[in-house]
Amino acid sequence: MHKPILVLLSTLLLPLLSTLTNAAEEQIFIDDLTPPQLRNQIDKIQKEIYKVFNASTENDQFKIVCHDYSPIGSSIKREVCEPQFTISTRTANSRSARRGANPLLTPRQLQGVLADEYQILSKAMAALQEENSYFDELNTIAGVLNARLEEITK
Repeated sequence: MHKPILVLLSTLLLPLLSTLTNAAEEQIFIDDLTPPQLRNQIDKIQKEIYKVFNASTENDQFKIVCHDYSPIGSSIKREVCEPQFTISTRTANSRSARRGANPLLTPRQLQGVLADEYQILSKAMAALQEENSYFDELNTIAGVLNARLEEITK
């Protein structure tokens, strides 16, 4: 993204970003944020996106759930946010594989099995973005923050 456009977007989005971080008196300048600070802000915005989306959907299987996990070979926990249908399907597949009824699916295979669900989820999020200006603004801010992070970490 070109610097003048980024500065303009930063200026336009600054009031909303300040509100979302519960620091109305503190102004956040995107250009001044370090990569860890940007990641922190992106995490906050993403959690708010999930909160707004979850409040708008009645189907619990499409709600986004954030949870900690330890990757294989690591004792360091990481947080992942994913739709409940992914968690449910992975759990069922794992149980089935332990019984020897089905092979354990790789993450890529799991995505393939759930392609239709992901498409429905994507359409639901796009529809919410069209009808809910707050959700749309959150996604715009997330895009700007991610673009800035990519720009400074290249």
